[in-house]
Amino acid sequence: MEIVRFAVGIALLVASALLAVQLWNGRWQFLVARPEHTRKGTFFPAGTRETGRRLSWVMVACFAVVATLMASEMGRLAGSALFVQAGFVVSGVALLAYGGCIVWTVACHCKVHGRPYFAGGSSRLVVTLAATCIVLTALSLLFA
Repeated sequence: MEIVRFAVGIALLVASALLAVQLWNGRWQFLVARPEHTRKGTFFPAGTRETGRRLSWVMVACFAVVATLMASEMGRLAGSALFVQAGFVVSGVALLAYGGCIVWTVACHCKVHGRPYFAGGSSRLVVTLAATCIVLTALSLLFA
């Protein structure tokens, strides 16, 4: 079972790092908003790139939570109580940072639009944030 946990953890580390880099560089903006197709090309709504950069910070915090959960599990397997406790504390801090990044991303997205706007193409941001929450919840149950 430990091998499965570490394989899932490493896959999530790679996925969150890849998402963070791609969103920061302005790629994969389809995770934030639906593109608008016009005669001149395909465009994303205003503020999509900035929201994507904020979402990349959410993915960095997600990476930190996964990494600290894995470190705590390694300490448990090694029998080091100090390492397990330190991993647990740092994981709690990373989880708070993750929640703060989610609030910051949603608040800044609403500020760009002047109101809470998640209809149409902006609902993709909510779906992406909800997916990260679901994945972290499932991972915490796996490492519990």
